[in-house]
Amino acid sequence: KIGSGAQNTSDILAECSELGIAAKLADDYSLNGFDDWFLPSGDELNQMHENKDVVSGFASSFYWSSSKFNSSSSSWAQSFDKGSQSSSSRLNTFSVRAVRAF
Repeated sequence: KIGSGAQNTSDILAECSELGIAAKLADDYSLNGFDDWFLPSGDELNQMHENKDVVSGFASSFYWSSSKFNSSSSSWAQSFDKGSQSSSSRLNTFSVRAVRAF
């Protein structure tokens, strides 16, 4: 859902204190004095894919979203090569793109 990434990220961090997870990387990000970054929801990430020529800087790989799938061990990920979204085990290593609300 558009607008849910920040809350999803907070929820993930409340449930999991493991270092190096995608939500933690996004939450810890700081750039140009801004430190209110979060992991985008699946819908937010899809919007980024649909506008990737404007947003730019994406690798041809999968990116993590903050949206859970049906279990606590799976989340939605988005392919920036093909545009597809799929559920994936949180044990996989994918790219992370932090975002801010504006």
